[in-house]
Amino acid sequence: MKVLTNLLKATFLLFGSIVLAQDTTEQRTQLFNTIDADGNEVITNREMRTFYRGKLNSFGQPVDAKRLFYAFDANRNSIITLNEYIKGPNFKLATEYRERWQFPERYQEEVSEEEALNEKEKAIVKFGKIDTNKDGKVSMNEMISFNSGKIDMVTGELINGKLLFYALDTNDDGAVSMEEIMATPDMKLGLQKLRAIGTAVVTESTEPESTDDDYVNQRISLFFDLDLDKNYKITLEEMENFYEGKTDNQGRPINSKLRFYGLDTNEDGSIELGEFTKKINLTYATQRLKKVEKQ
Repeated sequence: MKVLTNLLKATFLLFGSIVLAQDTTEQRTQLFNTIDADGNEVITNREMRTFYRGKLNSFGQPVDAKRLFYAFDANRNSIITLNEYIKGPNFKLATEYRERWQFPERYQEEVSEEEALNEKEKAIVKFGKIDTNKDGKVSMNEMISFNSGKIDMVTGELINGKLLFYALDTNDDGAVSMEEIMATPDMKLGLQKLRAIGTAVVTESTEPESTDDDYVNQRISLFFDLDLDKNYKITLEEMENFYEGKTDNQGRPINSKLRFYGLDTNEDGSIELGEFTKKINLTYATQRLKKVEKQ
């Protein structure tokens, strides 16, 4: 009888643990889907911070969403999958996890606040940020300073502040007004002005190292735009599809193959996030492109 009782207890505990595990999995799955605001089956740093903004933990303290994100992102690829989320947080990992391509807190706050604005309002906010001395106009130095380390989200190239300034200053008065900054920059005009004064145009060969936070953060955003099948890797086909018909800041067609080979440093036929945030090695890319074309 005692043996039977113990067996029944063990069975009950085992069954209870299985039910508890199922409940935990279901609860975490539901919460995962709630946090995953865009429904792409992964949670980003930004989504985690947006969801927990203003929420308190069991001690009545604000939830540290950034630390929580690090605790779930077990493979350190800057996204959280459902499997990672179900396994639960590892706060020891969170303490050790400080990869440089993570979105800094300042950037997260700015993105979330500006998303609700329309295009005109965004232009006004942007103008205010560039116009640091608040004199109602943007000088060339202010334009260069604001765009230092930033990239064009269409071409993936480092933004040339001087080129952009000339492209926006359509009335040639040496300053960019609010009306001009709301307009589409005339890059062809800007390039003509640069050439007229003999100024070299910044190209990909002068991109900053991946330690530049602004550059890396925007490369992360661009990575997910290129990753069409959302498998967290960029193939040559995806690169070619994205850049088809696009031109660089000098009006030349973008060589997507050259970009791909310059980033696929381990030559495995795809580009992961860590590779994408680094500087494009154009010398290596040129050599490899020639080798591939000979095959």
